[in-house]
Amino acid sequence: MKLLEEYGLNKKQIEKFEKYASLLLTWNEKFNLTAIKNMDEIEEKHFVDSLYMDEYIELNNLRLLDVGSGAGFPGIPLAIVHPNLKVTLLESNGKKVSFLNQVKKELKLDNIDIIQGRAEELNKREYFDIVTARAVKELNILLEISFYLVKVGGRFVAYKSSSLDEEISRAKRAYKVLNISKTIKHEYNLPKSKDNRVLLEIFKEKTTLKKYPRSYSEISKSPL
Repeated sequence: MKLLEEYGLNKKQIEKFEKYASLLLTWNEKFNLTAIKNMDEIEEKHFVDSLYMDEYIELNNLRLLDVGSGAGFPGIPLAIVHPNLKVTLLESNGKKVSFLNQVKKELKLDNIDIIQGRAEELNKREYFDIVTARAVKELNILLEISFYLVKVGGRFVAYKSSSLDEEISRAKRAYKVLNISKTIKHEYNLPKSKDNRVLLEIFKEKTTLKKYPRSYSEISKSPL
């Protein structure tokens, strides 16, 4: 895990990442958790990528929700590096939830809670300091199902590819009805592959109207 060593992680943290990668590859033989099966690529494109939020946001002693957590990105890497960060992993797929629980147990991550469910149905309105999602839905849909969970004064952070500008354009109505006025786009390149990535930081300055989110059937039929 040379990239994580260069990132400045200690031996105990790197050992947890190594165990995490091993569990990921083992479970991936039975379940479709990731298309990436090379250890070096897992380190760069899952672990290191997940940690880029650290470059822009102070995470200590916050409550973070990872929507559609899947195999645990970015929530688990952030929880490993920040033991005082309270991380909730939200995932609707039962098999993936089983994997997340196994990782939590074997890595002894007491700062993680795991919930099986959907974001638009979560009874945590305006509760989290940070809500994040990586490779989940288009921005206009993602914002409606998730932004109400961010507390006023908090932020939503979306991990996206370099084609984000088109998604932002399609999300103009979502920005308007959800009272979004301040965003920052952080662009970066992964250290080895040089793949271009974007972190979109969206600030919650006003409360979300109670009528949002709508049911998922309404959202999918008529996205904002």
